[in-house]
Amino acid sequence: MQTGIVASIQPAETASALVRKLGALCLLSEEEIAYLEGLQNNTLSVDKGRDFIEENADLRTTFIVMEGWAIRYGLLSNGRRQILSYALPGDILGLHVNFRAAATYSASALTPLTLAVVDPRRVLEISQKYPIIAAGLSWCTAREFAILGDQAVRLGRLSAQQRLAHLLLELWHRVELIGNGAGDWLEMHMTQADLADTLGLSLVHTNRSLSALRRQGLITVHKDHVRLDDIDALIEMTDFNPKHLSEFRV
Repeated sequence: MQTGIVASIQPAETASALVRKLGALCLLSEEEIAYLEGLQNNTLSVDKGRDFIEENADLRTTFIVMEGWAIRYGLLSNGRRQILSYALPGDILGLHVNFRAAATYSASALTPLTLAVVDPRRVLEISQKYPIIAAGLSWCTAREFAILGDQAVRLGRLSAQQRLAHLLLELWHRVELIGNGAGDWLEMHMTQADLADTLGLSLVHTNRSLSALRRQGLITVHKDHVRLDDIDALIEMTDFNPKHLSEFRV
């Protein structure tokens, strides 16, 4: 257990995405940073499009996304897919393996992935030795619930254009938090089919929504990037609340 006064530092730009994400929200000591980095020593590469978690299968490993994007999704018996959320660098999948042995979703590599493979017993160890990190992981869980809650609101109460704008704002804010942002630009790793499966829209409706936001001067689409041209207007039209993604108290 940590005792006494421990000096806290700002994580370096070369720190892992998990350290940068938690370090943006709370002060971490050198010891805590070293522990989090050491937690990610065992890595796994996953090819684009490959599943690494299967719904209802035994889940015995905790994964930390180090590089790349992944999706969590459910597959219906008729083959239709619903993307539940996106896992970005610094995000954790299977954080609660110790309490739930079977996966409640599938996860697939949206891009080539580098994952840290973590023994779930080390996650339990954190609560005993590093209470600040444990609080940060609890925040990760709370934020995941907030993201899923926002997804429910998107699907249930927003128009097609609002759904798309709301999702773009979410991803943009999440990328900014880990220091991977590029100003107003958001790198788009998903296809229009992925967007359709996320937003509960047809491919045609998704395309029309993108075009409508472009005509209104709210976004600019260039190859595999989207620029958010008027973030304040996008927030106003969608009632997007960035605090869901960044509020943290210890």
